[in-house]
Amino acid sequence: MEVDTPAFMIPEDTLLKKAKADSITHVSTGIAVVWSGKVLAVRRAADDYLGGNYELPGGGVEQGETLRAAIERELREETSLEFVDVLGMFPGFDYSTPSKPRVRQFNFLVSVKNPQQVKLSPEHDAYSWLASEQEIESLLTTAVMKTCLHDALEVAADLASV
Repeated sequence: MEVDTPAFMIPEDTLLKKAKADSITHVSTGIAVVWSGKVLAVRRAADDYLGGNYELPGGGVEQGETLRAAIERELREETSLEFVDVLGMFPGFDYSTPSKPRVRQFNFLVSVKNPQQVKLSPEHDAYSWLASEQEIESLLTTAVMKTCLHDALEVAADLASV
């Protein structure tokens, strides 16, 4: 899988215009934190929507918020990690929830300071640094998130070899 480097990322206004044209009602971020060829996955708390499932950290983009600001905020809120930079984008997906009929998730690879200092919010109860396809396959998660995690791991491995 090839990652789009920041210089070649699709401009935010283009992404949002396309989402609007596709009747998307909400936008969210998926944040693949990469460190030493591994990707961070967090497990949703049992009493939350999709409880017990692993996912990328991330969440909804608030009204008037840029994608980058949402990445920084969601990363800080969910993991306490300090955002450094967007390394690139990889394929996202559309989904719905009981309260959000049409959501588009844009996925980003990011670097952080002190990746070993993850502190989860109450929204998540566990995390794992994934280093192999087998580790992803063993997780409880949705099919679309499994694909995202595989994509993120492939890109993380490519970045680690550079």
